[in-house]
Amino acid sequence: MESEENNSEAEKIKVKSAITTDFILSVEIVIIALGTVLNESLTIQILTVAVVALFATVGVYGIVALIVRMDDAGYKLIKRSNDEGAVSKLGHLLVNSLPVVIKVLAVVGTIALILVSGGIFEHNIDYLHHFLPQVPSLLKQIAYGAVAGLTAVLLMTGGKKIFAKSK
Repeated sequence: MESEENNSEAEKIKVKSAITTDFILSVEIVIIALGTVLNESLTIQILTVAVVALFATVGVYGIVALIVRMDDAGYKLIKRSNDEGAVSKLGHLLVNSLPVVIKVLAVVGTIALILVSGGIFEHNIDYLHHFLPQVPSLLKQIAYGAVAGLTAVLLMTGGKKIFAKSK
């Protein structure tokens, strides 16, 4: 009974984390889409962002739903095949691959977030856009994104400490 409650709680945490990650990714995709049509009419901007938002949300949530359920599908394959044969091996592959997939997504997602945020800073702050013109844009975006991310972490950590002391 206690094991089922722990599994249920772990599943809820996993789903909540996936939803938060999906939301951030969807917003990034929408921001990039809006950036590509900023010089177009308002109608084109609205249509572009709406279509991209729809596809990004459905696509991102769909892929993450598959990833979140990957181990469940693997477990069911193992159980149905009585842990024998090719179907069982596929089930074990799915179950054993999930932690690797999650770790890879965490790294790739972090890099993407740093690049997107750095690109937003570079393209929207004229000084940063023209700063060190000899440095490749990709390197500047990584630097701007990393500085912004670390600043956000420091501010959030400091804010948490301040609010924790005031309670």
